[in-house]
Amino acid sequence: TGYSLNGLKCAFISEKAIRNESLALCAMVALSAISGAGMQKTVCVFILCLLPIMVELINTSAEILIDMRLGPIFREEVKIVKDMLSAAVLLSLCIAYGLSFLLIFAI
Repeated sequence: TGYSLNGLKCAFISEKAIRNESLALCAMVALSAISGAGMQKTVCVFILCLLPIMVELINTSAEILIDMRLGPIFREEVKIVKDMLSAAVLLSLCIAYGLSFLLIFAI
C-alpha cells in the first residue's frame, strides 16, 4: 500500500494530466451529487472516472520507461508507440465521462 500511495503521490506531483483528471473526477462526482443522481450512481461515476487516471498512470510509466531505455533520440517507432498510448488515454476519457454523463442525466 505504501508503494502504491507513493506512486500516486509522485504521479500527482509530476504529471499535469493526472492532476487534471483528478480535478475532473471531483467535478463529475460533485455534479452527480448536486443533480440528485443518488448514492449508487454517484459511486458508479466515481469508479468510472478512476479509469482515465489508471490509464494515464500506465501511459506515463510506459513513456518514462521508453525514454529511459532509448534516450532522447527521435525514432518514428517510438512516436507511434507514444501516440498509441495517448490514444488509449483519450478513449478512456471518452468512455468514462460519456458514461458518467449518461448515468447522471439520462439513466
